[in-house]
Amino acid sequence: MEKVEDLLKDLRLSEAEKKGLHIGCPGEKEAGSGGALVLQKVLSEKPAYAEGIAASLGKVWCPLKGTLCKPIRDNVFLFTFLQPSGRRKALEDGPWKVGNDLLVVEEFIPEKSLDEYAFATFLIWICIFKLPLGRMNQETGEAIGIEVGDFVEAEVGGDGTAVGEFMRIKVRLKVAEPLRREILLQVGGGDTVKWCNFEYEFLPEFYFTCGVVGHEDKCCNIVLGKGEKQQYGK
Repeated sequence: MEKVEDLLKDLRLSEAEKKGLHIGCPGEKEAGSGGALVLQKVLSEKPAYAEGIAASLGKVWCPLKGTLCKPIRDNVFLFTFLQPSGRRKALEDGPWKVGNDLLVVEEFIPEKSLDEYAFATFLIWICIFKLPLGRMNQETGEAIGIEVGDFVEAEVGGDGTAVGEFMRIKVRLKVAEPLRREILLQVGGGDTVKWCNFEYEFLPEFYFTCGVVGHEDKCCNIVLGKGEKQQYGK
């Protein structure tokens, strides 16, 4: 879809069109003033239905009072939470899925038009394996989170450490980028390096060739050559 700026650059506007109109005056009724809202998009070629989403995820987000779900474009929905805590859960937890397809949640901002919502990121917990036990701490989790995406939090104890089989971090990832499978760490000031592999919790559907979430085989531009294997399993 062409941007408005591109469509208008070759047009000669009339005086009436140049004049414009001011909206959003104080006291004006604003969408969302009667409840907590978010916008959601199901990343799938298959159609999703408001009733099904409200029935499944609505019970998770607002078990007492429920939710309202209104379709506003193909696989895009406006959600009204009848409990404020439901909105916080939808925005701060995740990933959320409809079937096995990723549901991207964005905060409702009254000043934004529908086309200005990118639905470009999602939250997910990553388990990091093979870390040096003495380096399983807040600082390591934050450093890895920043390298992988946008760091949100690390699951550590009161002393800031998380010694165990693996360490959990929550990050915000870009939908369009391939999933990272591991990370190469240089430990301390020496020459010791370690490959630490990732496991993603509640991972939605993704394409095993390119590793992009919300992506079906038929929509991918990558074609395997003869004898090549899918890099993300089968």
